[in-house]
Amino acid sequence: MSLDEIINFDKNYILPFYSRFNLGFYKGKGAYLYGYDGKKYLDLTSGIGVLSFGHSHPVIVKEIKKQASKLITTSNLFYSEERVNLAKKLISITFDGGVFFSNSGAEANEAAIKIARLFGKTISEKKYKILSLTGSFHGRTLATVTATGQKKYQKNLEPLPEGFDYVEYNNVEDLESKADENVCAIFLEGIQGEGGIRPLSNEFISKVKELKKKYNFLIIFDEVQTGIGRTGKYFSYMHFDIEPDVVTLAKAIGGGLPVGATILKRKYINICEAGMHASTLGGNQLASAVALKVLDLLSENTLEHINKIGNLIIGELEDLKRKYHFIKEVRGKGLMIGIDFDRNVNVMDVIKKLMDKRILTLRAGENVLRLLPPFVITQREVDIFIKALNEVIK
Repeated sequence: MSLDEIINFDKNYILPFYSRFNLGFYKGKGAYLYGYDGKKYLDLTSGIGVLSFGHSHPVIVKEIKKQASKLITTSNLFYSEERVNLAKKLISITFDGGVFFSNSGAEANEAAIKIARLFGKTISEKKYKILSLTGSFHGRTLATVTATGQKKYQKNLEPLPEGFDYVEYNNVEDLESKADENVCAIFLEGIQGEGGIRPLSNEFISKVKELKKKYNFLIIFDEVQTGIGRTGKYFSYMHFDIEPDVVTLAKAIGGGLPVGATILKRKYINICEAGMHASTLGGNQLASAVALKVLDLLSENTLEHINKIGNLIIGELEDLKRKYHFIKEVRGKGLMIGIDFDRNVNVMDVIKKLMDKRILTLRAGENVLRLLPPFVITQREVDIFIKALNEVIK
C-alpha cells in the first residue's frame, strides 16, 4: 500500500482527532525511523517520550517474543509473578508502597484522582478539591483533562467535573491563596512537557511542602513524560528535596507497549479496597515482563550517558542562543529539552524544515521546539541535529 493510499484510508476510517504530518514509517532501529518515502529519519521524539531506548531494542524485542509465546494476559482475577516483580522493582526505586497498573498516563492519573478523593473523604466530606498548575497536562479523560491546566484541551467538553482549581505555574502567592483545608491533593510535574519544558522552582516545591503540613493533602507527581530516566534521574521529583505521596507513570516504562502505573505510599494503602478501581489489561503478563526489562536497562551508566549527552545538546543550543536573538531560552534536564523561540519565529515552520532534512522533533507550549531523543543517541547524531537546526534558523 502506498503512503497516499494509507492517508486516504486513514481519513476515511479513522476518527479525525489527530492532525498528522504527511509521513509514515514501516521500520525503526535505534534512533532512526524508515519512511514509506524511502528515506531514513533521525527520530528526536521517541514516539513522544515512549521509546526511550530507541526503536526495536534487541533486549525489548527478545522479551516481547519470549513472554508472548508463554502467556500474554489472564486478567486481574488471578495472581501474576510478572506483575509482582515489576511492582517490587518500582518500589525499590521510589518509596515503600503499593502499585496499581493500567495502560496509559491518563489512566494512571485517573487512578491518582480517585485515590486523592478517597483520601479526602477519610478526613471530611468537603475535602475533595484537587489543585494543578497552569500549563500542566495530565491526560484526556474527562477527569484528567479537567486536571490539565490548559483550556484549549477542555474546549466544548463542559460541564467539567467539579472540585478542580488551577495555581499559576511557579507562583508561590497564588498557591498560598488556593490551598486550604478542603484540598485533598496537588498535581505536579517536575518539568512541564506539553506546557513548554518548564521546570518547577525550588521555592515553589518548598511552599508545597509547607502547605502540605498545614492542610494535609497528597502530593502527586505526574512522571508520565519525565519519568524512567528522561531528566537524568529515575524520576524528576528526585531533582528536588521532596518525596511525593503518589507517583504516576506511563510512556517510557512500557518500552513501546501500553503500560501505566500509579504508586502510592504505604501509609495510604488502607484507603484502597477491592472493587473501587480496576483495569482489565492493567499489569498483564506481557506488559509487566517488558516493563521490567526496560527498568533493567536503566542503569547508572545509562543515567550518566543521558546527563552527558543532554548537557552536550544544551551547551550547543546555548551557543546558538548567543548567535540568534530570536532564541529566548533553552530549558530542560537530561534528554528533555526545549528551545523557546521568539513569537516572530513559527516553531511549526522550524519543525517542518527539520523534517525536510530528515530530522523529527516536537512542539510544546506556545512556541517551543521540544526534544525527547532516545537514550541511545550519540554525539554524532547530536552534531547532525545541531548542524541542521543552524541551517534552518539562520
